[in-house]
Amino acid sequence: MLSPDLAERVVSGELKVEKGGKDSVATVLFVDIRGFTTMSENNRASEVLRLLNEYYEVLVEVVFRHEGTVDKFIGDEMMVIWGAPVVHDDDPHRAVMAALDMKVALAEFNRKILNTGRTEIRVGIGINTGNLMAGYIGSSHTMSYSVIGDTVNTASRLCSSAQPDQILISENTWIRVKDRFDSTPLGKVQAKGKFKPVNAFAVTGKKLPADGSG
Repeated sequence: MLSPDLAERVVSGELKVEKGGKDSVATVLFVDIRGFTTMSENNRASEVLRLLNEYYEVLVEVVFRHEGTVDKFIGDEMMVIWGAPVVHDDDPHRAVMAALDMKVALAEFNRKILNTGRTEIRVGIGINTGNLMAGYIGSSHTMSYSVIGDTVNTASRLCSSAQPDQILISENTWIRVKDRFDSTPLGKVQAKGKFKPVNAFAVTGKKLPADGSG
């Protein structure tokens, strides 16, 4: 699930992915399809699977471009990590930029599938940054690298609360990216499954340079 360049670094020994848990600060992104249940009910399973694979090809290409790590696919939902096992100084920025690029890529993808008579795909995205435990999870027979903790749960709940085409980020992420992205404060959002409301922001785009160019 690592991008090709990072996988090469693991194989060469430059980057070590070791067994055992490690306390980390990372940014977690969840993205899932809105109305997927209806889509599944109205189409053959083989067609839904084909569409999902085409859809994930688009999203994963965006993730790898921003050097994120695909953690897992859960039906129509994808979980991505920045900051574990590979750390960049700007991991939260990479995550939010990837989310914006996903919207652009999906707009082009939808233009293509609408021409074939298929229903467009609209997604909700949730992003959170914070402390978590990163390491191998599983049994003695099969293990996979993943992250766990409330940071992950909050990102998932923000994704569940996002409207179609909306990118919701937590205050922890917003503090780290507010200099580069425009956003609308939403106040306290009662994210599904969370006892306490989450202070959320809806990302609307990249900030323009001071001279208005770019």
